[in-house]
Amino acid sequence: MEFLQLEYFMDAAVSENFSHTAKKYNVPTSNISQTVKRLESELGVKLFNRTSNKIALSDEGRIFYEGVKKGLIEIEVAKGKISSDKNGLRGEINLLIETNRRLVTDAIEKFRFNFPDVSIIISHKAEPDIKYDIIVSDTLSARGEYSARHLVTEPMRIACLKESFEGYNSLSDFRNERFVSMGRGSRLFEYLNTVCRECGFSPKIAIQTDDPYYVRKYVEMGLGVAIVPSVSWSGQFSDKVKLVDVGPYVRNIYVYSQSTAPSKAAAVRLSEIIVEIFNNESAHIT
Repeated sequence: MEFLQLEYFMDAAVSENFSHTAKKYNVPTSNISQTVKRLESELGVKLFNRTSNKIALSDEGRIFYEGVKKGLIEIEVAKGKISSDKNGLRGEINLLIETNRRLVTDAIEKFRFNFPDVSIIISHKAEPDIKYDIIVSDTLSARGEYSARHLVTEPMRIACLKESFEGYNSLSDFRNERFVSMGRGSRLFEYLNTVCRECGFSPKIAIQTDDPYYVRKYVEMGLGVAIVPSVSWSGQFSDKVKLVDVGPYVRNIYVYSQSTAPSKAAAVRLSEIIVEIFNNESAHIT
């Protein structure tokens, strides 16, 4: 098992496209496909489910992806610690992530590769006594000393089992269905209730959970449907699930940075990486 094999695998897992990975590394697509096949042969498992026009991580592939990701992070942190280049940043960042945890986490990983000496304190619910350096939220509001930058407008979809709900093409079609939702007080919980009320009904919430993974898992188990963001949750469901376009429901995501006080250099750099990650992700969404 070689380092380059793992890099190919990780990129293909994110892009879900061998051609995209091949273009990034300037090699033939067959190189990526054969490298992944050799890796699968060595591990004795299928890492990707393949269809005519898409690849997606298998259950074993997801487990391997998480393990490799942690390992690569440790390698990059170690490289940063022993590097003779001393221009790295230091300090502490207070970060509030109200939405899009997956993409912001990707940004944090990339930031940590280059700046391992910066401590990041992460919150998912705002605390009045904390002055955050960066806020990622789906609300555009006057936040005093913060300036806002728009990250992405993402369509909201209904996630449900493929074999069910034929002919459902509006939110009102789901009025009698059970919903799976993030927990009370979360942004997705508030969004679900708001749009359903606007559509003339209250959602029947069968399950609430604070973990996005289990929202997706319960949908795949057929325990309910869920309203989900199509950008930040892209590629997170198995082939059992379809995302139904139910109308002009979107949410706008913003990153807030402090503007009335001198910004921390580390916070400025992390904000730039967050913008970069969102731009890259939204470019692959049709």
